[in-house]
Amino acid sequence: MKRYLFFITKPYSICIIKPLFEEITKTGRGESLIFITKSMEEYIDSDLHYTMSIEEAISFCPDVVFVPGNIVHDRIPGLKVQIFHGLCDEKGGHYKITGFFDLYCTSGPLITNRFKELAKKKEHFHVIETGWPKIDLLLKSFDREKICKSLNINPAKKIILYSPTFSPKFESSKKIFPVLEGLPKDSELCVIKFHDLMEAKDIEYFSKLRRDSLLLYSKPDNIPLLQIADVLISDTSSVVYEFMLLDKPVITIDSKIYLEKSINITDARQLRPAVDRSLANPEEYSLNRRKVIDQIHPYRDTSSSKRVLNAVDEILNSGTIKDLKKKPLNLYRKYRVRRKFGYWF
Repeated sequence: MKRYLFFITKPYSICIIKPLFEEITKTGRGESLIFITKSMEEYIDSDLHYTMSIEEAISFCPDVVFVPGNIVHDRIPGLKVQIFHGLCDEKGGHYKITGFFDLYCTSGPLITNRFKELAKKKEHFHVIETGWPKIDLLLKSFDREKICKSLNINPAKKIILYSPTFSPKFESSKKIFPVLEGLPKDSELCVIKFHDLMEAKDIEYFSKLRRDSLLLYSKPDNIPLLQIADVLISDTSSVVYEFMLLDKPVITIDSKIYLEKSINITDARQLRPAVDRSLANPEEYSLNRRKVIDQIHPYRDTSSSKRVLNAVDEILNSGTIKDLKKKPLNLYRKYRVRRKFGYWF
């Protein structure tokens, strides 16, 4: 029986770790505890065992620490496992080695190969391809009408989902804002789902739009929206690849790579024709979507959480962790993490 700690600092991470938490509980592998920050408490289910105390996380003495982010408090013991906060590899930060982790659980060949090159160079962490836990929830069977009813959405309408990134370098919200209000037809609804890190002033712009054909969605879990949407509009965001796993059409705005996967526009005036084309022929890019996603996340069996847990067992049981080189001192990052969480020693 092992002790598993989930170290999460962003609301959108809840649906990433939830399948792992549930798999541990269902199979009786051990005891789980979730560390969250105060700002996340309103979003987490009350039936999940969680704490907001670093001291309690340390005293829990976990064997394994799962982290869907780039940092973890270094005083917490256990095998540190990076499970990532998204699928997108277009942003350089996806391959940033912070020196906190013993094992990287990667989503597919493209990402795995890159991390194995880094592991060979750094020699202080392991890499095992497992798939991404969140996808287990995304690809489970669902009732579209039931989801629509829970969101007060007319299931007869076509759902256009707009879900941009927050990164100033890649975000599309300012470009799309002038055309979004007039985008949906009477038979359509446009749902706007902002990234948790989107600036408040940007969200405020969109909150002023006419609401009869627009819905602003503020919850961090985007899975229900991805499941019911007929087409996704985005930019350089991980959500694009999540949606592609459902084999539904994507429209990207100023995307730079994998352009074969979807319609890519550079002018907001091209948006309505792109939506019409996507809804009329949703299969148009299906083969290309499959080719791209097979490199990023080929697993569609809803068993990625099992593979992550098996990868952890493999590392712990093999004893190969002791063969790794010592991690860099990482003093500045450790200082910043300790300052962030207010726990120093």
